[in-house]
Amino acid sequence: MRKTVLVPVEKTYCDAHLSKSGAEVEAAEALVLGTGRWDLCLEHSVIFGRYLCDALGVPGVDEPAPVEPEPVLSPVSEPAPAPVAEPSPAVVECEAQDVSTEANEPEPVRSVMIAGEVPGYDWDTARDAVRNLGYEVVGRADDSTVLVILGERGERNGTKLRDASERGIPCMDVRAPGRFRDAIRAGELTGGDPLPKPAKVDRSGMSDRERNKVIRAWARENGWPKLPAQGRVPMNVRHAYELAHRDVSQGKAVAA
Repeated sequence: MRKTVLVPVEKTYCDAHLSKSGAEVEAAEALVLGTGRWDLCLEHSVIFGRYLCDALGVPGVDEPAPVEPEPVLSPVSEPAPAPVAEPSPAVVECEAQDVSTEANEPEPVRSVMIAGEVPGYDWDTARDAVRNLGYEVVGRADDSTVLVILGERGERNGTKLRDASERGIPCMDVRAPGRFRDAIRAGELTGGDPLPKPAKVDRSGMSDRERNKVIRAWARENGWPKLPAQGRVPMNVRHAYELAHRDVSQGKAVAA
């Protein structure tokens, strides 16, 4: 008479699969390092064996055998200990994804300063044309400023010129007819022109050169017909011009 006896069979699963995805894959070998022990399937046994060979070298090939005992792969004979938390490929992939997200952040918008009046354009039209090319128009230079557009009487704007000089911002001189229009049509705003020095401007808004021209014209009509067109304006002529215009301005004030 035969009797059937059911004997429970205990299975050992791969610690690497359990740690990564929770899958129950039967272990085939055990990795022992010191007092630690990990049960591994055949696939993870090969993978971790390669990691150890890359880190420690292959004994007897290029290096002498290490003094410390090497990891031993032995058949499964004992129940697996509690899984030990170790970094997995999934963690590395998440970190790489976070780095790529930071690298894809949008760059700040480049900005441009406009000093003076652009020939053939009013202020709003010139500013809109620059903005349509993807630039911002700013009054003072900052870290995003890449160009200063120099128009007519732009040398009077000493603040913008000094900002450009201190920061090394290139200049695009658009005082020549058609220069600004051609750049807008081509879609390129490129510098490379010399940056003028800021002109000294008095209370009337005139630069020294413009003021000298006005004084010379007045002097030829008021007692100095032979005053040369170039060179330094004599101090007595300059003083007479200031007295004459001071009297005129005071007379207007009294009349008002």
